[in-house]
Amino acid sequence: MKNLHFISHTHWDREWLRSSDASRIRLVRLFDQLLDILEKDPEYKYFTFDGQTAALEDYLEICPYQEQRVKKLVSEKRLLIGPWYVQPDMIMPSGESLVRNLLIGTNMAQDMGHCMNVGWVPDAFGQIKRTPELFSQFGMDAVFIWRGFDYDMIDDSLFLWQGDGNTKLLAVHMALGYGYYRGLTKESQKDIEIHLKTLNERFKDGEILSMLGSDYVFPSYETSSLLKELSFEDVQILQSNPELYIKAVQETLQNNPRELQVYSGEARSAALGRMHAGITSTRIDIKNQMRYYETFLPKVVEPLGIICKSLGAHYCQDVYNYFWKIIFKNQFHDSMYSSSPETVNQTVENRLLNLRHGLNELVWLSIRHIINHIQTACLKENEDILVLLNTLPYQRQDYAFVSMIVEHQNFVLKDEHDQVIPYILMNEDKEVSAEIEYYNGIHNFHDGGEIIEGSKYRVQLKIAASMIPSMGYKILKVCFDQKNKETIQGDVHIIDDYHVENQYLDMIVNDNGTLTVTNKHTKTTYQHVHTLIESGDDGDEYNYSPPKNDSRLTSLNMKPRIECIESSSIEVVYKITYDFITPARIENHYRIDTEKVTSQIVSYISLKAHQKTIDFHTSILNKGKDHIIKVAFKDVYSSKENLSQDHFGTIVRSNTILKQRGLENGATEEELPIYPMKRFVKLNHNQEAYAIISGGPMEYTIEDDQTLCLTLLRSVGKFGKADLLIRPGRSSGYRLDAPSSQLEKEVTSDYSIYFGDDNVIDDLIKQSEVLTTPIITRYVNKLDKHKDNDLLWDYSMCQVSDGLELIALKQCEKDNGIVYRFNNNTEHDIDEGLLTLHKGSRCYYSNVKEEVLEELEVISNQVKLPKVLAQTFITVIVKESD
Repeated sequence: MKNLHFISHTHWDREWLRSSDASRIRLVRLFDQLLDILEKDPEYKYFTFDGQTAALEDYLEICPYQEQRVKKLVSEKRLLIGPWYVQPDMIMPSGESLVRNLLIGTNMAQDMGHCMNVGWVPDAFGQIKRTPELFSQFGMDAVFIWRGFDYDMIDDSLFLWQGDGNTKLLAVHMALGYGYYRGLTKESQKDIEIHLKTLNERFKDGEILSMLGSDYVFPSYETSSLLKELSFEDVQILQSNPELYIKAVQETLQNNPRELQVYSGEARSAALGRMHAGITSTRIDIKNQMRYYETFLPKVVEPLGIICKSLGAHYCQDVYNYFWKIIFKNQFHDSMYSSSPETVNQTVENRLLNLRHGLNELVWLSIRHIINHIQTACLKENEDILVLLNTLPYQRQDYAFVSMIVEHQNFVLKDEHDQVIPYILMNEDKEVSAEIEYYNGIHNFHDGGEIIEGSKYRVQLKIAASMIPSMGYKILKVCFDQKNKETIQGDVHIIDDYHVENQYLDMIVNDNGTLTVTNKHTKTTYQHVHTLIESGDDGDEYNYSPPKNDSRLTSLNMKPRIECIESSSIEVVYKITYDFITPARIENHYRIDTEKVTSQIVSYISLKAHQKTIDFHTSILNKGKDHIIKVAFKDVYSSKENLSQDHFGTIVRSNTILKQRGLENGATEEELPIYPMKRFVKLNHNQEAYAIISGGPMEYTIEDDQTLCLTLLRSVGKFGKADLLIRPGRSSGYRLDAPSSQLEKEVTSDYSIYFGDDNVIDDLIKQSEVLTTPIITRYVNKLDKHKDNDLLWDYSMCQVSDGLELIALKQCEKDNGIVYRFNNNTEHDIDEGLLTLHKGSRCYYSNVKEEVLEELEVISNQVKLPKVLAQTFITVIVKESD
């Protein structure tokens, strides 16, 4: 006898076709109806709510009086919620974002009575390589998935998914999708009989899964009675839930052991469901900001709060979790894709504004604690202070940028012992934010106006960051009415107007704006570095698709305007300005060549002292429609494969799609080799590293097995569009106009090109972390100069040995312990990791749910960390000694 498990569920898009508030109106009705059904009909045994808790939070915000009814049903395991806070896109969020999403979601579900103990990823546009590791860390029994897998990849819908380390997680593929049956009817018997053949082939152990629900589906009062009416030979009908289904599978496999197929890697097949290659660059303006804030919060804001907590400041993890939830709401899969109507994308932008205000205010509060508690009695009347903060657990070798508004332009910087600290004034006047939350502490509120009136001056300078302690701060005195005689001496040498070098790189700016760069250590010369490429895009918010008459424009034959705007021994900056004249738009799948528009592209190209990177800040003032702009970096070596940073490690991919069903064989779309990355990508060869490091754009392609291309802009005008070359037939989403997705405005991106030696990934990872984690600086000129406080003028909270990346520093969710999460991005295990603490503490190895597993030995404030397997992470908790 086989068991046919029906799982009643809904896939609840918090926002997609409608905004979150519009969806919430329907959500209240759904939950009211669901509670009524579950309480009145004991035969309606279970309902699974999409593996997330945010929607439940939305409901109880409006109907708080329903909380006890919900808790009772959750505790009885009739209403299944969690483990996510929201159903995220799996590809684009960082690894730590996915961890926090699960951590907050599981805790919320547990507080409501029970968290579903399986992973739930039905509708993400592709599955990531680290999925089994992620859910295994949370102790999940299995994961349910759909998109990305097809019948050719796995011979059974039950299989083991191999993760990094020793991870193998039971995976369940929804063979007919998550939404095949929106609900049962009197005619369902015949339909199910037709599909039982496929289901029997896909579930070989006789535990057959059938999903009963779909997008925005309400529970039906008739479900339990209609299930009773179903009857099939040798098949028992069960109303089930994900946990019960996994339990049944495990028991069956125990009684009838067999070897399950083992699958490893990511899953991006479009054979059964569309993957939408293009979502990684739709509304790249939003995605660049999202990447910034999901890095800024765990890498800067939380660590600053923890540094100050160790110095006696108030710290409330709930405040930081509030902003994590804002990030998660933007990482809900449709929100993150930007595949929505105009109003939903505007909602996402509003959340970015909330993040900008809130996170900058948290930074300022941390700085305020430091300046309120340092010893200031030593300051004279003509002396202010400058605060420098480093939130990386090691000393940096780059330079801190400082912007100050001052009454006098002559000043020197000194440490607390009156040792003069050299700095260098910048030629270029960089604009800084005038938001009050950021303005606080940089300038006083009225200083900006006083610049205009001429009574104050803005000065900008750079200081060597190596003086700032690891995970800590350094205070300097700004002493006015003294002329600065000390300046930083770097290794940047200007050979002529367009030719510069440092100890690692020799860089020539060519007439067409591209670079010729020589890696001085390997003697290898790279040509046409930083070539801009423009072509047509006939796609929509989901997919890139070429027009039927595509054309391609590159910067190789252009004559841009070239200016040197910064020239010193620590940095040389060139401003390259291009005018790109392109077809105005696409109509009926053809580019309109008879009408042209001019978009301006400005790239700021920087060679800094002691660096193996050339840094780029590119601004596109876009006037065109329906096109895509990339930047290309041609390697001197070639490879059929590329290697990019992924969640918690790296991933190797083929430059082309090796196996796909194809449109002619019924695939839902043509699979394109358009790939996502976290911070870097390079060709996978054993020669010296030549890699793009990105602080924003995350989409790349490889041309001719030799050229790395980073997408800087994708301009489309439709939410959904029908009959694309790579996706024939129906549109995805609705065929609505989305004019804001044409991005007819200024779009900026930051990225670098890295020149390494001997293909050393460790250095590339560290360079990526430094480039994407800003140093925080504040000039403070309104403070009590007579306080006799106890905080020192420099402080280091901790230090971490080489090889491990500290991806989280936060307070425990349930107590005052401090969580350190260490990631081993490399391809080798790390046995001897060390954490050096500022003061005596007790240290514990824990799981990701912050449950202590064992105590670690602390000797002279040093902790030998547990072994960290290649491309995995561990969690450690530090508590103050009794």
